[in-house]
Amino acid sequence: MRAYFDSLYTMNILLVTLFSLERNTSVAISNIGITNGLLALGHKVTWVMPNWKRCDTKFDAEQVRIIRVPGQDQPRSVGFPRNRIRSHFGMLDFTRSYLRQVRNTVVPDEYFDVVISTSDPKSSHVFTSRLLRHVRYGRWIQHWGDPLLGDITRNFWWPKWCIKLYEWNIIRKADKIVYVTPFTCDAQRKEHPKLAKRISFIPLPADMYVTETVQQADQLRIVYLGDYDPAFRNLRPLYDACAQMDGVSLTIAGYGPKYPALPAIHLFSRIPQEKALQIENDADVIFCVCNTRGTQIPGKIFYKTSSDKHILVAVEKELHDEMRQYLESYGRFVICDNNPDSIKAALESLRNRAHKYTIPFRLQPTHIAESILQ
Repeated sequence: MRAYFDSLYTMNILLVTLFSLERNTSVAISNIGITNGLLALGHKVTWVMPNWKRCDTKFDAEQVRIIRVPGQDQPRSVGFPRNRIRSHFGMLDFTRSYLRQVRNTVVPDEYFDVVISTSDPKSSHVFTSRLLRHVRYGRWIQHWGDPLLGDITRNFWWPKWCIKLYEWNIIRKADKIVYVTPFTCDAQRKEHPKLAKRISFIPLPADMYVTETVQQADQLRIVYLGDYDPAFRNLRPLYDACAQMDGVSLTIAGYGPKYPALPAIHLFSRIPQEKALQIENDADVIFCVCNTRGTQIPGKIFYKTSSDKHILVAVEKELHDEMRQYLESYGRFVICDNNPDSIKAALESLRNRAHKYTIPFRLQPTHIAESILQ
């Protein structure tokens, strides 16, 4: 009954992150989508976040109230030896330095119906826990990208029981804990059975923009935008598949191994967002690859559902059947295995295929925002 009434009146909502929404990161895209959904529902939104020297995203700061965490513009270079040591040996990354600024972060003396902390970085939840000692609020919802215990990108030297205890001490304080894949949700319920009733799954929202594809005869243009450390995402099968095909071009932009240059395969490091969007606009197929292991799913798979492109998703062997069935349930993705033969067959099936895609209802920002508040 409470969820029903929540949707009928305007709520005052406080959101907290230690990655600025102006910074071009995956979590910023998610946070902007959640913000847009909350605003569309008529709620009042206040963000607590650090400074960022320029706006690299589509965040409209005029639509919300912003409270800046004092300190230097992000990012503080993780290249400093001290920050590298902390990131490796500590539970939290270099953004933990912002925890010292909690007492200097001034939140208006008013009542907030809901507080939502979002990660990554995971220090956002710790920051929020300390901040809420001085804030009047109703419920605290934690929205997690990667879990702490199951984060495959972090190579902790701590034993598992220490990480689990540290994570438990963070999530136990929340009234609701949201994870973005059903597999992570199930895993976290098993790891923390006493909190299972508070743990739920809500997918990431679509990034609301529209791209128009200019058709090019006899040419299938594929793009992969994002990092591809082979320890987590194996892009070699895509490279090999495109190298063996005629009438295709492939553009890869992001940090990863340097594959041999070929006439129809273009490799870049990280590029400005404007150039990345132009490359994507000119493509026919957006390629995404699942993680080599773990329960998480790359966010771009869901963000890109607002485009008019084919989205080809390559699944790995771990959780293969479950992952495939889950992604197919959206009716939006073309699924293949992450090997050259399967990728070639999927790409051939997309040549000259007529299509008109719409955003699945489950990924609409308003639906996502409403689900989080329930």
